[in-house]
Amino acid sequence: MSMTEEKLVERSQIIAQSKEVAKDVMYSFHINEERKKILETKPSDWKTHEDNGFTIGLSQHDIGLLSDFEDPSVSAEDRKTLLQESKGEQVFGERIVQMYLDLVSRVSNVKVKKYFLARIDQVLSEDIGCAQLFNEAKNPYMPFLRILRVRTTSANREEEIMRMFACRILAKLFGALDKWYLMSLSEARRIATEVEQPLNEFIVILNTLARTKNSFIPLKALKDTLKLDLSHESFNRESGIRMLAQLMAPGINQEQVIYLAGFCTWMLTFNEKMLRMIDMSDAEEKSSQGLIKNMVASVKQVQREKVIRICFAAFRNMLNNEDLKARMVGLGLLDVIKTLNQTDDKELKENITKVGESLKTFLGHLSTFEKYTTEVMSGQLQRSAVHNEDFWRKNNAMFEHASYKHIRKLVELLDSKDPLTLEMACYDLGEFARFHPDGRVIVTRMGGKGKVMKLMVHRTEAIAKQALLCIQKLMVTNWEFLTKS
Repeated sequence: MSMTEEKLVERSQIIAQSKEVAKDVMYSFHINEERKKILETKPSDWKTHEDNGFTIGLSQHDIGLLSDFEDPSVSAEDRKTLLQESKGEQVFGERIVQMYLDLVSRVSNVKVKKYFLARIDQVLSEDIGCAQLFNEAKNPYMPFLRILRVRTTSANREEEIMRMFACRILAKLFGALDKWYLMSLSEARRIATEVEQPLNEFIVILNTLARTKNSFIPLKALKDTLKLDLSHESFNRESGIRMLAQLMAPGINQEQVIYLAGFCTWMLTFNEKMLRMIDMSDAEEKSSQGLIKNMVASVKQVQREKVIRICFAAFRNMLNNEDLKARMVGLGLLDVIKTLNQTDDKELKENITKVGESLKTFLGHLSTFEKYTTEVMSGQLQRSAVHNEDFWRKNNAMFEHASYKHIRKLVELLDSKDPLTLEMACYDLGEFARFHPDGRVIVTRMGGKGKVMKLMVHRTEAIAKQALLCIQKLMVTNWEFLTKS
């Protein structure tokens, strides 16, 4: 999908702000400190140490280039200059990059391979612009994918360090792919084999790694990779949206994990198709697992401003989808906004205001029945104005549409972990049974009666009370006579 210049600028601004994340401790070691230690272990004389494996298979000319690039006195700026230098039609950077890729592929010694990975990671960190040299090299992604494919049963720290470097490097390379370069590959019909296939494999690997306890670096890599719209389809196919929903759950995950999952979500919300996929995924999920539900809960429960900031950046993009607006309203985001503390962050303040105003306008245009639909389909019931006798007396016939989908949803919500949702679902099913001519039969046939009976002994008094009242309404024909007698 093509994005407007305004959105591109907005996206780049928040990406720049996110660099504070790099200061967090990743994994059981700090990857940048590990890189520094690794790079201090290189041989003192490249030309006379070929037997150590560092220069295996290289010509003397290549060894000379490598020696110049690896000279201890060479600074980050010097390395950038060397990569840009050329002699005739030969650009030194192209040869240096290809040399490093070949060495990562050929060298089997773990210590040596780890050194080259650390150097590539450093070069890309110093100047992401040189990623273009890597992306235009021959098979630039395969050396790193081979490292990620290897899964060991034992905890091998050295191999895990290499895997984390491979994650970071591939994320930087894919995230830096230029749209004009992709267009040229597409015209040459090379994009599927040269980019899409390795990208899809990387997304599959990241989705697996992000579900493990050591998810920081894979999530950061996923965040960078999702800058590329080309990655969104494979991410969705691998149940990536569902994974983000699980990672956004407050109380279960660390705040840093929630932030990174929120950032990945924000990247997806620039893509209109992904907005539809988020809605479809939440519609299929059980009430406790929806992405938007967990995002709203994170805004409500997590105190760190950067988590709230990234969530509202995503919410603002979600305003472009009417179904997602309905979900945000139904999940009570407007009520959560009222409880937020004041902030000095201009961008966050603007996003909160924009989201709040848009949702209020949306809510104002809904009928009472549409408001109920929005709430029940969100999977989380509130103690709102639609849960009363007058509503059910006037609207009970409306629930016949779409094979009683609202009633089916209410029966499903009887399995919710949310106490208020359970209480209100019991109340609503009882009122439907009371006012609809076939209500008692329909609720029983859908399995609602059995579920409600189990809730009669719930440890929460309010739930047990509503469950008892619901069963009475399901079993008594003349409820009004019973309550008056």
